[in-house]
Amino acid sequence: MNYSIATAPTAEPVSLADAKAHLRTIPGDTSEDAYVIAPLITAAREYCENITGRAFAAQTIEAYPDRFAPIIELPRSPVISVTSVVYTDADGNEATMDAGDYLVDGKFGRIAFKKIPSFNPAMLNPIKITYTAGFESVPRTVRQAMLLLIGHWYENREAVVVGAVAAIKIELAVKNLLNQSRAWWF
Repeated sequence: MNYSIATAPTAEPVSLADAKAHLRTIPGDTSEDAYVIAPLITAAREYCENITGRAFAAQTIEAYPDRFAPIIELPRSPVISVTSVVYTDADGNEATMDAGDYLVDGKFGRIAFKKIPSFNPAMLNPIKITYTAGFESVPRTVRQAMLLLIGHWYENREAVVVGAVAAIKIELAVKNLLNQSRAWWF
C-alpha cells in the first residue's frame, strides 16, 4: 500500500534537551542545535518508524490501498483517529464513507468495513484513507534506540570504515530494541 505523510509531527519523542544530555554536549552551547542535533532526532524517529511500522510522534497520514477488503491494515499504528475514507465509485465519482460504515482498531492500525462500497478497481489507488497516528507515550526501548542512533550519528558524521565492528553492534542493539515495538502482521 502506498502512503504519504500529509502533516509531519510537530514534536519529537526525544527532546533536544534529552538528546544533548545523552550526547554530553557543553552546557549552554547551542551552535549545533538546529543544524546537527535536531535533524538527527528527526532522522532517528523516522528510522525507528520505518523499522517498526509504527508512528512514534503524532502525524497525519494518507494511505492509498488499491482495493477494498473486509479489513485493511494501515501502514502506521497506533491510530489516533480516522479523518476520512474517500474512494472513487464505479461511476468515477468521488465519495466519502460514513464513519458508521467502518470500525477502527487503533492499537493495531486496522479498519474493518461493515460494507464494501462499489468502487472503480481499474483506477490506480481508488481509495484514500486519511488518519492520524502516533503514540501517547513512546516505549522506553524506542527512546533508547533513538538515543543510540543519535549518539552514533553525532559521533560518526561521515560514512566510515574505521570502527565498522562498533557500527554493527549499534545496528544490532537498535534493531533488537525496536523489535520489541514492531508491528507484526500475521
